[in-house]
Amino acid sequence: MTSHFPEQRKGRPGRYTALSDAQLHNRRDQFVEIFEGEWGQIGWGLQRCKKADHLFLIFHPLVESQSWISQIIEVFCRPCLEEFSAPTLRKLRSERRRIAGPVRVADEAYRTVEQQLRRVNWAFEQAHGRSRRIVKRARKQKRKEFWKARQKQRELANKEKSLEGRIKGLEGRFARQELVRFIKSKRYELTPLHLANAVAGIPHMGWRQSMRRNSRSPSHTTNGRSYQVFKAIRYLVGASRTRTVEGLVKTFRDGIRSLPSRYKLAREEFAQNWLYLERSIRQSFRAKPQRKALPFEMTKRYFKNIQSLSDVDRVLAEQARIILSKPDKIEA
Repeated sequence: MTSHFPEQRKGRPGRYTALSDAQLHNRRDQFVEIFEGEWGQIGWGLQRCKKADHLFLIFHPLVESQSWISQIIEVFCRPCLEEFSAPTLRKLRSERRRIAGPVRVADEAYRTVEQQLRRVNWAFEQAHGRSRRIVKRARKQKRKEFWKARQKQRELANKEKSLEGRIKGLEGRFARQELVRFIKSKRYELTPLHLANAVAGIPHMGWRQSMRRNSRSPSHTTNGRSYQVFKAIRYLVGASRTRTVEGLVKTFRDGIRSLPSRYKLAREEFAQNWLYLERSIRQSFRAKPQRKALPFEMTKRYFKNIQSLSDVDRVLAEQARIILSKPDKIEA
């Protein structure tokens, strides 16, 4: 699905676009940072997502985080009572642009008349005799002008607000539909980077155009610490053949030292934070997730445990850390 919603002209002839390449790539990098950092929270849900409305539950915790993340993700959680229609959304956006000028003019007129009315009111308080009667008539006329200006300003402001609400709702519905289309297409492995490439342009364009434009430029924020931790946990879970929690703990403890070199960062972190990793393994095992969901559950709990440190935990973690005496394992 290509771009449905033209906003501004590119520097060369062709389709309109709402985002320049630089803006699009910046949004992509923001999404990469969010998705990698929250992959344990959202990754499994996205893999199993079949309906657009399921995205409400998946992304709701991120929207409720009250951080910069919520401002980026909220488009996928906007409620909408209308069925999505590309022509309707184009029409509403065009109408919003059309009234933007009149809204500014009405705002300025309202402020100007309001200031004039204040001056007349002040003059009326200071006037005496015949001049007071003259100022009173001027005040009456200025009040009429004020009420007319305020009524016009309010009507346009309410219309703009109504348009904005409908636009946001339709954009939210479109964003959810496009994300589900991307997931169901199975044309790309569901990773934070591929997901970010696909959604960075939404709701101003479809996921295919967003993917095509973003794929031309590499991301400078991909494969960060959080995602490396997830991949290392996934590797160790895959290497385990045990069905017991003690066996899984032993697999992890023994496997940390021999992690392949591509997991060097995670290996050092796990050795330093073994207390929290073991705690996360046991908590996840008690939650009884599906085997394929276990890496996501463990990653989510690991970062939650890391973020809720106490002074006692710090001392215990120092005593429990693993000494990495063996050299790195080099892959063939």
